[in-house]
Amino acid sequence: MKSQDGKYVGIDCGKKTLEVVRINSENSLERRQF
Repeated sequence: MKSQDGKYVGIDCGKKTLEVVRINSENSLERRQF
């Protein structure tokens, strides 16, 4: 069970990091346009 929980936690963290990177990239593109 612990090993499975660790995998799920890693997947959740990965998704959160991807979302943060996506938001940061969009903000940087908007700043460049302005």
